[in-house]
Amino acid sequence: MSDRVAVFDDGRIQQLDPPDTLYEEPQNSFVAQFIGENNTLEGLVKEINNGVALVELDDGELIDCKPVHDSVKPGARTRVSIRPERVEYNKDRIQEGAHTLKAEVKEFIYMGDIFRTRLSVAGNDEFIIKTRNAPDVERLVPGQQIEVGWLPEDCRALDA
Repeated sequence: MSDRVAVFDDGRIQQLDPPDTLYEEPQNSFVAQFIGENNTLEGLVKEINNGVALVELDDGELIDCKPVHDSVKPGARTRVSIRPERVEYNKDRIQEGAHTLKAEVKEFIYMGDIFRTRLSVAGNDEFIIKTRNAPDVERLVPGQQIEVGWLPEDCRALDA
């Protein structure tokens, strides 16, 4: 097993890092999509303050993200990336400082050790969350209206 992995696109290195860095800190949209499952939302960068980008999503919602690409600047389009396991819907587990959005459950998939749930969030009907299968975890049902949340550092503003 390698301690560093290169992700190539059309013969060009997109990112060269340890596997956990590639997954947790992708440097562009290609790497985020290439390594693991990923939710994306499209929007416009409104401002950047103290290393946090305020992004207006295409549906008008405002969220805070970590800007990680040189092209992420005020007035620019961005693709926001959030990993499914970083999204929480249990209000008791949504941490202080997390941003929340309304969501509708589209599909609940039992996978044994985890539940994989497809949601409609900010105009994206393919938004996925993953939760562990445990006695205290609610099994969501299609049509259910919920709120989902994540921390700004788990939400990455990438190139459009």
